[in-house]
Amino acid sequence: MKQIFICCLLFISSISMAQNKKATTEDGKIVILKSDQTWEFADAKDRADQAALVKSDCNLGPNFVEQKKANERLRKHVAVENDCKLEEVIFINFTEGRGNGMYSLCVKGKAMKYKLVGSVFMRAEQDPLKY
Repeated sequence: MKQIFICCLLFISSISMAQNKKATTEDGKIVILKSDQTWEFADAKDRADQAALVKSDCNLGPNFVEQKKANERLRKHVAVENDCKLEEVIFINFTEGRGNGMYSLCVKGKAMKYKLVGSVFMRAEQDPLKY
């Protein structure tokens, strides 16, 4: 009897986990969260916005506002390294500490990650000890 109960419980929980769930964003848009860990907007108008965002690798929404305390030294470094204008470097998110930091950027429509090690900026995937 225990085995049947456990099998039924597992079956019911697996069915509930496979279903899509709805969530509401901070700006009131309804999003469908899929069981394969992807999402999409529920409204057709918002789906068109999402398609435009997917074309850009950065996924910045129309109401995105860059944080004010962005590291301007990093912005200059990234602009020179990627041969672009300062305005094309957008800070998506960052955390800073003493002598370290992680930065998510949008550079000419492409998502990039940089880190601060001591006083040196480098791409997040670079190993500072390799030559």
